[in-house]
Amino acid sequence: KDISRILKQYTNGEYILIFPFCSKKHLKKKWPYFSELIIKIKEIFKNKYPILVAPGPNEISEAKKLSAKLVLNDNQPVSINFLISLINSAKYIISNDTGPAHICSHLNKKGLALFGSHTTAKKVNIGNNNFKTITVNDLSELKVDEILKKVKEHLD
Repeated sequence: KDISRILKQYTNGEYILIFPFCSKKHLKKKWPYFSELIIKIKEIFKNKYPILVAPGPNEISEAKKLSAKLVLNDNQPVSINFLISLINSAKYIISNDTGPAHICSHLNKKGLALFGSHTTAKKVNIGNNNFKTITVNDLSELKVDEILKKVKEHLD
């Protein structure tokens, strides 16, 4: 899908895409520090990489609380075709273990998926040379600085 018009609206070309949500049935998949991560990424990279979030239907109000640009279509979530194009055009992606993370992996995008005790990256067959994974026992113990280190390694 051609998303060039939207990209001009939200970015200066390159951007970081974040998927900070998860299913309400699987809240153990949700890393709790995305808000802090977004702030620190902005401090480090200044305006070089705008941070975009493409929330799902039940995530819009929570997404508005983040210090990121929301990508919506007439105030509604974008279509799957649009989402795939958004992922494919991203410079870097950070995600919980979600459907979009699997799309990122299959598109061989640069990025990082975060896994807690709910499953492992190996079990769900995600991760490759570009799309890395971090697995910890408790996502609340995974610190922002650990994620920032990985982001800086890929973007510097």
